[in-house]
Amino acid sequence: MASLLHVSFYILAVNKNVQALACATILAISYSLSDLTMPVNFEAIDFGVLLAYDLLTLFILIIARHFLFQQAARQPCYTYCCIGLTINALLFLAMFTDSYLLGNYEPWALWYFYSSTVNIVDLIMVSAVILNRDFIGLQLLSRKLLNTKATA
Repeated sequence: MASLLHVSFYILAVNKNVQALACATILAISYSLSDLTMPVNFEAIDFGVLLAYDLLTLFILIIARHFLFQQAARQPCYTYCCIGLTINALLFLAMFTDSYLLGNYEPWALWYFYSSTVNIVDLIMVSAVILNRDFIGLQLLSRKLLNTKATA
């Protein structure tokens, strides 16, 4: 829906932010493909598939930013999506390791943390794509961390 919103904004000349449109479109395609390819009976190995989708989506976002928007200012939606996809990928890796590699099928704290955090991160990413605002300060924080590392 965020992708359609940005397309309509672009067509109606309400907002011509192509970087936000590209970010929304890449996320929409990724999430649509992952929903279509996931089996009905979810298994432990599917965490690895979701990990691969998030890493591929993150890679495509970075490549698109590098080749299409290198000279443009980094948009908040890009920062939020990269950070959100990284968090989700780490959580998918943890769940894949716990359930598939270690064979743990009993719910414990990691499972509850995973289920709530993935949903919250996805909600924040969608909100950031729709609003394209740094509403919790992630872009400011990442800018300060990168400047600190560059000067050190």
